[in-house]
Amino acid sequence: MKVPRVIFKTRVGDIRPLGGGCAIGGDWKNVSTDDLFKGKKVVVFSLPGAYTPTCSSQQLPDYEKKFDALKAKGIDRVYCVSVNDAFVMNAWFRAQEITKVKPIADGEGKFTEGMGMLVNKPGQGFGLRSWRYAAVIDNGEATKMFIEAGKNDESDDDDPYIESTPETILEYLKKISDKK
Repeated sequence: MKVPRVIFKTRVGDIRPLGGGCAIGGDWKNVSTDDLFKGKKVVVFSLPGAYTPTCSSQQLPDYEKKFDALKAKGIDRVYCVSVNDAFVMNAWFRAQEITKVKPIADGEGKFTEGMGMLVNKPGQGFGLRSWRYAAVIDNGEATKMFIEAGKNDESDDDDPYIESTPETILEYLKKISDKK
């Protein structure tokens, strides 16, 4: 499937600490899906929210640790998408000391909706968020999706993190490279 064409509102140059992890002083920069994916092979993983337990303790750090192994399998970039704004994503990445994986703030959820992964999480008070998934995207085409089981709009989940791990993606990349 082709990835949706959207413009992400990013922040660059925010280096003046404001407090609580937020920094200011930079500028808004529009970044398109073409800027991120055209002519590249990337891994995108998405999660319900910055600063949430599974996302902070497992998923984001796992991808940071496995970044070099993914690069060795031909992946150019690894992106983390969340339906959060750019200030939150940047502060979270700074707090987690993430330098290899890059954040994509999908504040309006347009990319997530276009990927078919926008869900409502009223039980947690989150509102619209992303279901947890990962994808291999080759030149703007999602060639393989790894979607956690139980996708729903009722908050009836135990926040699964099994299918969208970097290890699962590495196994897939090994399998397709072995077939060549």
